[in-house]
Amino acid sequence: SESNANKLETWQYSGGHSRHVCRKKKKKTRFFLGLCAVNCYTQWYSGLSCPEWNIPFIQQYQVARKRVFRYNMIIVMEMLKDPKYVQAIEKFFGVAGVTIRKMPYCEKESHEANRLIPLVVSDEYRENMTSLNQLDIKLYHQLSDCLNSDT
Repeated sequence: SESNANKLETWQYSGGHSRHVCRKKKKKTRFFLGLCAVNCYTQWYSGLSCPEWNIPFIQQYQVARKRVFRYNMIIVMEMLKDPKYVQAIEKFFGVAGVTIRKMPYCEKESHEANRLIPLVVSDEYRENMTSLNQLDIKLYHQLSDCLNSDT
């Protein structure tokens, strides 16, 4: 609810990090996307994400890029709106129905909450978060720009 949620605007004042210690699960330190707002995919893919480790974002980015580029296929979710892209994936895997949707847990409730309290993002906030997330944006473009080439 609005009373117990982190306000979107609060992320920009902490550089995207609330003061927290990474949680441990089965004796392993875990990164949680719910506690992140800055270069989250870079942190997640690198595995070097806990703030108390003080690993610079550029180093995390380099590790994340190296790890992600080892995969033989990376599916860009928003491209699933393109019928040719979907057809290519279905052909690659030999299955049909890649874009058939299931109802995610709490989808109806989420849509209702968004209708009751719509998100309003100021231009200043959007620009600040864009600036803070430059490494994630760079990684995304490196992973998806090949989709725009004819090769």
